[in-house]
Amino acid sequence: MGKLAGIIKIEGTLDGLTFYKSQDGYMVRTKGGVSKKRIMTDPAFARTRENLSEFALNAKSGKLIRDATGVILNRAKDPKLSSRMLQLMNTIKNFDAVSTRGKRNVAAGIASEEGKQLLKGIRPTNPIFFRLT
Repeated sequence: MGKLAGIIKIEGTLDGLTFYKSQDGYMVRTKGGVSKKRIMTDPAFARTRENLSEFALNAKSGKLIRDATGVILNRAKDPKLSSRMLQLMNTIKNFDAVSTRGKRNVAAGIASEEGKQLLKGIRPTNPIFFRLT
């Protein structure tokens, strides 16, 4: 993903390039190539569909935890918490030894000792969190 360094700040799409502003500054990326319909129906993308299914479950699990701890975490204002939580949920999901690929989930991963230990390691990066608790 490219980062704009010039004096002109652009947002929007131009000739297949999408310009947008993020927390890291102004960024640019190219448009994706494969259509959603093909990904959802083509047998060649079966593994991709499995990954999409697991990703959706991981995102929902992370959201449940963030919502359950919302009062504390909202005051900490950690802008990268969602992405770090999703990464953690994905790692915990990998400890699910009973479900098949594409159906692995965080709940089964947390049942393992390794999953429990990872969940205990959640720490917001914003220093204000430590003054609030």
